[in-house]
Amino acid sequence: MLHMIGRVFMPVAAACVGFVWLQPARAQTPEVIDLPTRPGQSMRLLLLKPAGQAAASVILLAGGHGNLQLGKNGSIGWGKGNQLVRTRADYAKAGFVTAVPDIAPDLKRGQGGVPRYRWSDAYARDIGALVKHLRGQSAPVYLVGTSRAALSVAKAAVTLTGDEKPDAIVITSGMLMHVDGTQPSAQRNVGRLERISQPTLIVFHSKDGCRYSSPASADRFKALLTKAAKVDVKVLSGGTNTGSNPCQADTHHGFQGQDADVVRIVGDWLKGLPK
Repeated sequence: MLHMIGRVFMPVAAACVGFVWLQPARAQTPEVIDLPTRPGQSMRLLLLKPAGQAAASVILLAGGHGNLQLGKNGSIGWGKGNQLVRTRADYAKAGFVTAVPDIAPDLKRGQGGVPRYRWSDAYARDIGALVKHLRGQSAPVYLVGTSRAALSVAKAAVTLTGDEKPDAIVITSGMLMHVDGTQPSAQRNVGRLERISQPTLIVFHSKDGCRYSSPASADRFKALLTKAAKVDVKVLSGGTNTGSNPCQADTHHGFQGQDADVVRIVGDWLKGLPK
């Protein structure tokens, strides 16, 4: 394992470290909840609980358009392979009450989402309602988002207050810094990032080939979080890369072959925060 200040580089051999910790002991059946969030709107979510006492709660926001098309029976119509969605049971096994939310009906358009909803006030309010709900399950409540969901995490951290404000945020393979006009970024479309006060973890893969989530953007983004309690950056190496689109979950962008590493890094970091 190679170490740098503020970073952890993890070769593929490290995937075996902590693997037993993530081995499923038994199948988990998630609850399906329709949570009222705004007048006339609700957020459907999958909720998984750990076998023992929970350490905290995590909200896992999928990347892409985020329209999971969750069925009343818990079926996932889109996004099963998303890195956070596919590891939801592992976060529960690690001791977290784990929520995987769909987006509200008024934010959906066909099988995707309405333009610009990722950084909208409406979506931030939905996330805030979920944070507040989970405080009744197990506090503190942490918000984790991958890829395009980085914008939603940043927006929530910037705008939410009180019981709706997440206690810490985690961004993996995030679309953080402005690249061009074809894709959004937290820097350009959310702004006011100096208002983020929560502890923040940024996770990248050293060979992420998606031009909108370059690992080189981590330090530039970190420099914008001037009021955050702390900002840590962790960079992985190794894994596999079989997909043809470098911005999809079956590549280094989605930490293919390294799910155990990512869950362990995020889980250990969250558990190490002051309560």
